[in-house]
Amino acid sequence: MNKNIVKIAGLVIAAFLLNIGYLTYLQVFKADELLNHPRNRRLQSLEEKVYRGRILDSKGRVLAETITENGTKRRTYPYGEVLGNITGYVSKRYGRAGLEAAYSSTLLGFDVESTGTDFWSLKKVGSPEQGNDIVLSIDSSVQQLAYRLLGQRKGAVVAVEPSTGRVLAMVSKPGFNPENLELQWENLNKNPESPLLNRAAQGLYPPGSTFKVITAAGILTKNPEILNDSFEAPGYIVIEGRRINDSQAKGLLSFKRAFAVSSNYVFAKLGIELGAPELLEISRKFWLNRKLPFELPVSEGRIPNPNSKLELGETAIGQGRLLLTPLNMVMATAAVANNGVIMAPRLVDEIHNTEGEVVWRLKPEELSVAVDGTVAAWLRESMVEVVDRGTGSKAAIYNIPVAGKTGTAENPHGAPHAWFVGFAPAVNPQVAVAVIIENGGTGGREAAPIAREVIKAVIRKKG
Repeated sequence: MNKNIVKIAGLVIAAFLLNIGYLTYLQVFKADELLNHPRNRRLQSLEEKVYRGRILDSKGRVLAETITENGTKRRTYPYGEVLGNITGYVSKRYGRAGLEAAYSSTLLGFDVESTGTDFWSLKKVGSPEQGNDIVLSIDSSVQQLAYRLLGQRKGAVVAVEPSTGRVLAMVSKPGFNPENLELQWENLNKNPESPLLNRAAQGLYPPGSTFKVITAAGILTKNPEILNDSFEAPGYIVIEGRRINDSQAKGLLSFKRAFAVSSNYVFAKLGIELGAPELLEISRKFWLNRKLPFELPVSEGRIPNPNSKLELGETAIGQGRLLLTPLNMVMATAAVANNGVIMAPRLVDEIHNTEGEVVWRLKPEELSVAVDGTVAAWLRESMVEVVDRGTGSKAAIYNIPVAGKTGTAENPHGAPHAWFVGFAPAVNPQVAVAVIIENGGTGGREAAPIAREVIKAVIRKKG
């Protein structure tokens, strides 16, 4: 009899602990998802009663607001497709996405923390009819410029402030207009070009030679004396029977010159000498194979452990199974600009209550020190050489030193992707940029001019 009582008591305790564990999981780990789920009746009810707060750019321009027409509330997005991948949408039928999802509770007027989705703080404050406004780091005029420069090409442009991680522009094409979402939903989902995908934060691409910035960081960290060495580049390299051509980088090359002309021979050779553990570790320090903390959904970079010399050599030059997002690459580039310190990327600068008072303000967050200041300075010098006398000459700006790296990434599904990453001014940088054009060809010819114009626009606005 006593044994049965003990068994029953054990089952009751186990069920109790299981229930507590499940509730904890729901309220801690799944809180954001449940809070913003399209079938959450509590938020659906609030949507009917509350005017969602506005989404504003850094200059106070309205990017999203709720208006009333003929007695009916409607959410409007004045910039449409240009900012659709950032603002996201609100739909009775399809729920929420983008910042409309990430900051849904904030926009509905809850007392919340910086993410806008703090499950434990769901307490309505201020006016019961009006939500809070969120002010972004985005400059809509720079966003429009980057969107226009991409033209009809598929790709992405991201610009950030290196010292803070503030995102100044984040364009993804093709995109979607949030105002037409419900009418276009079926077409948007069936479209093979994936307009609902935020290519800037979620698109995974081989980075091509832009990854040589990371390889160079690992090489210089391990062996700074490499700067004094020279390499006789034959115009190709053969690794385990595979020939990788390098026709534009021949002859006797210093390390800096090899970087400027993007020598596959030098960087595949040195990458193999560096070793897989060191290459993976420097990638981790740059947050390339970790998920970046960000307000919008992001894809985690994929840097598989190379299991052969060939895979290691391919990874060192940004090819093979390596896949990264434009956000990955711009934050890594910004880290070089910021003396080796990588900051957390952020879109929201401030939250304002219904009286216009600032109730929350961004505090820049340091993620890690990717390289020390000396290595960052060496990388900066090498990247300036790329623009001054190398493959990135089309990113040059009169009277402003630009640091950059081009990439032409092999693509098994078609023409190569065109990449450019860079920052300016080279000393005391104000902006870092990453540009990718899908199937765009050569990075120096196609992506660098876009980066140049975005950099010029940001520097001009900063005065």
